[in-house]
Amino acid sequence: MIRPATWILPLLCAAIAACGGGEREEREVMKPEETVFRDLVTAPDKVQDRTDAAMEMHREALERRLREDEGAAPDDR
Repeated sequence: MIRPATWILPLLCAAIAACGGGEREEREVMKPEETVFRDLVTAPDKVQDRTDAAMEMHREALERRLREDEGAAPDDR
């Protein structure tokens, strides 16, 4: 009498070996900006742009204040 374990195991191994053996097509990877995660990806850039603009305004205000405190005439920019 043949036990089930002696024929099930080779049959199972053959079935597993037959799975996924073909060639695969390479899929084109989308940029994160082109996916549903666009807002999450582009948000840091928007924040950086706003921060840079605020820092530039602050720097200009400080430079203007320094010129005024040193007695130089304010220049019209």
